[in-house]
Amino acid sequence: MRISIFFFTVFLLFFISQPVRADLNPLLQSSPKYDNVMVERVLTVDTLLLSTGDKVEIIGIQGPNPPKYRDVKRDKNGFVIPDEDPRTPFEVEALRFVKSLVEKKTVHLEFDVERRNDDRALYAYVYLPDGKMLNEEALRYGYARLQLRMPNVKYAERLRTAYKQARKEMRGMQGDW
Repeated sequence: MRISIFFFTVFLLFFISQPVRADLNPLLQSSPKYDNVMVERVLTVDTLLLSTGDKVEIIGIQGPNPPKYRDVKRDKNGFVIPDEDPRTPFEVEALRFVKSLVEKKTVHLEFDVERRNDDRALYAYVYLPDGKMLNEEALRYGYARLQLRMPNVKYAERLRTAYKQARKEMRGMQGDW
């Protein structure tokens, strides 16, 4: 009995003394469950739904609000009257961009210090099948704003560089300043 308590105490002290950063502590790194996981649906530019049922909030970005769909105008026979403004709203364009990259595709998730938020959604860096990071691509093409939150700042400089590039080239949301 004493030996088992001793080993349990040593085991517990060892893991408590380990660093809390995910890149330094193997307990916080990606789990094999999320190495190759299918994205079932893109909910918003910065939120995904996985085939496992988990919701993922993408670290470091804030996408535009979900698109607002306008009421369709119809004539007396029920045919749709074309809208006077043929441009696609930016929110729809941003959502389509993210969907084209990850929806119904297998991705890899990497975690930082905080693995879940208060709503139990995963916080993650999302890697595309070609190895690019979705977080960075959304910023680079101007489909999201940079939103870094402590303590999840593992790739802060990389994301900041992509955001600055979009601002410099006035792409997407960064073209409105």
